[in-house]
Amino acid sequence: MIFIEAYQAAGGSTIPRGPFALTAAAAFFFYSLLGHASSLLVRGRAASFFPLLPAALLLFLLKRADAPLFLSAATASAVAAKLFIDLFPHIDKVLLYGVFLLDTAAAFLYFGRHVLSGAYPSDKLLFVSLVTLTLASVQELLFEKPLLRSRGVAFPFFYFALLGILVAMFPMRQKPIDWTPVAEAGGRVLHRAQDMVDSAAYYLSSMWGGSYTAGYSSLEVSGGRIEGSGRTEILLETSEKPFHEYKDEETSKDMRVRRTLRLAGGAGANMTRLVSFLRFLHAGNVDRKYAALFSKLSEVDVEYAYLNTPDLIAPVGALFIDDGSKDAGGAVYGGSSPENAVHKKGYRFTARYLDLDYGSPYLAALIRKAGDAERDDSLSYEEACRYFKELYGVKLGSILTEDAYEETAEGSYSAADLDTDGVSDALRELAGQLTSDVPGEYDKCRVIEGYLRQYPYRTDAVGGHDPHSTMGTAAGMADIADRFLFETGAGYCVHYTSSMVMLLRLSGIPARAVSGYLYVFPFDKADAYEVSGDCAHIWPEAYIRGVGWVPFEPTGAYRTAEEYTWHRKPATARNDAQSSYAPPIPSPVPVPDVPDDGKASGDTSVMTFGQAMRIALPTVLSVLITLAALLLGTLAAARLRYLRATPEKKLAMDVDRIKKSIRRQSAEDFADRGLLSDYTARAPEALRPDVQRVFDTYYKVVYGSSAVSASDNELAASVRKQLQ
Repeated sequence: MIFIEAYQAAGGSTIPRGPFALTAAAAFFFYSLLGHASSLLVRGRAASFFPLLPAALLLFLLKRADAPLFLSAATASAVAAKLFIDLFPHIDKVLLYGVFLLDTAAAFLYFGRHVLSGAYPSDKLLFVSLVTLTLASVQELLFEKPLLRSRGVAFPFFYFALLGILVAMFPMRQKPIDWTPVAEAGGRVLHRAQDMVDSAAYYLSSMWGGSYTAGYSSLEVSGGRIEGSGRTEILLETSEKPFHEYKDEETSKDMRVRRTLRLAGGAGANMTRLVSFLRFLHAGNVDRKYAALFSKLSEVDVEYAYLNTPDLIAPVGALFIDDGSKDAGGAVYGGSSPENAVHKKGYRFTARYLDLDYGSPYLAALIRKAGDAERDDSLSYEEACRYFKELYGVKLGSILTEDAYEETAEGSYSAADLDTDGVSDALRELAGQLTSDVPGEYDKCRVIEGYLRQYPYRTDAVGGHDPHSTMGTAAGMADIADRFLFETGAGYCVHYTSSMVMLLRLSGIPARAVSGYLYVFPFDKADAYEVSGDCAHIWPEAYIRGVGWVPFEPTGAYRTAEEYTWHRKPATARNDAQSSYAPPIPSPVPVPDVPDDGKASGDTSVMTFGQAMRIALPTVLSVLITLAALLLGTLAAARLRYLRATPEKKLAMDVDRIKKSIRRQSAEDFADRGLLSDYTARAPEALRPDVQRVFDTYYKVVYGSSAVSASDNELAASVRKQLQ
């Protein structure tokens, strides 16, 4: 039952807990009886395998009859449990200590997954069973102590079983004790204490002029061993939902996928990216409806928590930054803000940015087409303003002047983005092997990305051969990439990004590394979202002709853009696209309809009487055949052993059978003291002299050196047959 709850809590298929628990208990009891019957006929562990024959037939019949899944699952679980108990070595110790593991699992499901709360009768059965077994196990552990064992005050197990039955008779409280206020109060105390410690470290570092340690860093990283940081470094606030909604084409179910946000360290808004992307859409004749499939304007409030950096960390594709200062927006990507040398805790700004779904197949098709062909992407400022208004319903002139547009339109990439200083012959050869036969810049990027994602992720890594190599220079990235690709074979984002940047440059594609954060929103909407140091990330960007800078994800531990795509389709695209920076909140996801009878479909359906009989009758017949085969086989084996035995063995076997017959025919039960005279006194009076002679012969053989004659065996066999 606990494992079923854990399976369902992890997102598995729904299995009715009550019917499953009762079916599993009945099946276990049935196979225990069958195993006990087998043990009367077959000795040793072989008796545990005979119940598998009817069990296998039952599972086959259940599958063939398309029976509910919980019946097959319960039957298989019962058989597996029975075999485990019969065959596992030291099973007594396993069961003794396993009870406490089950207690831990039940507590986790109750407090962590909010199941086993008493809403079902099976919850009560499980609770009573666990309490009974736990009390019995605790007593067993205590009575392993010699002092307590010598006093002999242990309660028998049926005492605890009776106690459990009495407890089960009382109604179970449907509404459990609400420990939430206590847990929340404790959490607030711990959070406040941690916040005080972090604040003290932060302000002391600032007073002494030092840098505050955080997950975010510049490109001056070497790729050495790193440790995670769960400290909150950025707070995000947004009115938008933290997920995208779509309808699954195969199941027609309403689905959700979490939003992602890349925060890049720079100096403000990225006008170069905006202008390049606007020209790219215009050259591809993208209209408002098609652009809404993979792009939208969004807004987010960003607040620095435990950060101390000159960099302005804003969403990739930021169009406007408003922090209340005079010259907040319009800064070019990269570097630090000269007006505000250092941004500290409490620094806050609003960022309006162009959110792009790089995993959209429609955007990928446009990028591939733009990179493969030379197109006229000229676009005047007046045309750009009209086109931007048409696509997103916002005036471009409010965020970008004509002079700034002309200056930005001339920017693309620099010579540093093609610098391959320090690359090895092996790295150059690998780039040729990967991309020499691949047409198109975008596809070359995807091939390199896919190749690097095969490498294992590990934070306990090393940098380049030169300990001073960093991602700040081409030679440093080449050194880090060379050692990662051809020696260590494992690393984290620094190693993957260095490798992809250098492989792209060797393939003739401008590339650069970007440092910042990759944040994946939760499914639950919150007032503020905490971006911790564990979200700090470095990723590569490639400059695709006719498109601009495009991010990629070669780090294997992170999901690609395709896994976070919005799943928007042309048929469901909104004609009004985006009319403001803060898009309206979509309506809630509709709840699937439930049938009127309250039953779920599929595996939880009820079997008909005919189906049950077609399964039960062959199963009962197989049990009878199995027991009959065991009985006949046991008799045949016993007869064969008797015929092939020595005279002494035959006499011993006859004596054993005579004793059993006398015990069975005795009017009163008696304890076997090991004395044959006890059996002689209870034998039928007419046979008592012959029984005495057989026992005397047996004593002479066991304690003396007398041989057994043929007449002795004949007499013993005759007495045995008369007593049967």
